[in-house]
Amino acid sequence: MKNIYVVRADFGRYTQAFKDNGYVGIGWFDFLMEKGIAREEIKKHYFKKFPKDVPLRAGQNSGQVYRFINEINVGDIVLTPFKSGQLLVGEIISENYYEPDDTSPYGQRKKVNWFNQTIDRYELSVPLQNTLRSSLTVYRVSNGREILQAIDLVPKNEVVQRADINIYKIIKEKLLELDAFEFEMLVSYLLRSIGFEPTDEKQGGVGDGGIDFEGVLSVFGVASINLQVQVKAYSKKAISWQEVASFRGAMKRDFQGCFITLSDFHKKAVENASDEYKVPITLINGKKLIDIFIEEYEEIIYTLREEENDDLADKLKFKKALIPL
Repeated sequence: MKNIYVVRADFGRYTQAFKDNGYVGIGWFDFLMEKGIAREEIKKHYFKKFPKDVPLRAGQNSGQVYRFINEINVGDIVLTPFKSGQLLVGEIISENYYEPDDTSPYGQRKKVNWFNQTIDRYELSVPLQNTLRSSLTVYRVSNGREILQAIDLVPKNEVVQRADINIYKIIKEKLLELDAFEFEMLVSYLLRSIGFEPTDEKQGGVGDGGIDFEGVLSVFGVASINLQVQVKAYSKKAISWQEVASFRGAMKRDFQGCFITLSDFHKKAVENASDEYKVPITLINGKKLIDIFIEEYEEIIYTLREEENDDLADKLKFKKALIPL
């Protein structure tokens, strides 16, 4: 399987330049680093240029240069994030070279054949999204099969493991056994497990199309946002852009939105939700919801038991590997 690397472009600032000029690059040094250079040699050059830098950062940055020069090879896949959350994807087609110009401040480069298709990082699994949150400039994506599948690069003669898909299917079927009230209760516990605190009573009744939850989403007290949430279980029906627009129209000022469903969203609904000129709405489809459910499973069940919601906890009873009993 192809190796997959992320090479950041100053958190998206130079991604378009990479795409337009057919390369990916890094900075730090203003001369060509030949393939095969040792990590310690790179660190010596680093301290000559940045003598006052702390050893920890010097070691980390030198390691990223080493990885770019020596580990990323012709034929490997490279991802470069746009600020929008889209991932530019391409294939490395040259060894490293040095070419300073005004397209970007990154002279250490490798030529790339960029694909027309981009990947929405928020459509990827939660574990892979967490991997992509790394602040490193250059790093390898170890769970990259999902990336290859998204751009149809999995070799046809390779056996694709589908056990994870079966687990998703089984969990989804079990969640669909919940009635509308139970499903909304599950979502409320899931939201609480990731830092959501309700600040208002439920806005409307089941099926009324209104706001289901309102509160503050806090990330360990570091940052918080006012959030309103709409929930639609659905088994197959995809959410339309009109439903997303209607949700936005019902939202209060100074709130962000989150639309949660067990099904999926039409393409136009995704475009509407991510429109930079409108109030942002995060879309959580069935796959992403189940990813979060798996991540937070033990916390959700523990809280259900503590609050004597044993009936719902029993309905969500899974084995340790999240295979239903």
